[in-house]
Amino acid sequence: MTQVQREGGGMRAPHRRDISARQDLLGKELRQLFDDYTHEDMPDELMKLAAQLQGAFEGGTPAATPDADASKPVADDAADTPPVPETR
Repeated sequence: MTQVQREGGGMRAPHRRDISARQDLLGKELRQLFDDYTHEDMPDELMKLAAQLQGAFEGGTPAATPDADASKPVADDAADTPPVPETR
């Protein structure tokens, strides 16, 4: 400490217990934020997408995409024809 700091009551370094108390408080607040976030309800659309992805991983079939047109009929001989390369 310099002479000016001693005489003027300058800033002192925080004690270890002060630092520890601040860290404990910060940790408690962060845990509360995390708990609040993880207990929020998941939107229905996200739940539906998660179920589709889970089904795709378990069943080995690709997940349906939102823009796929399910109303179009699928040809019976589609398995016999080779795939057509996609052009862009």
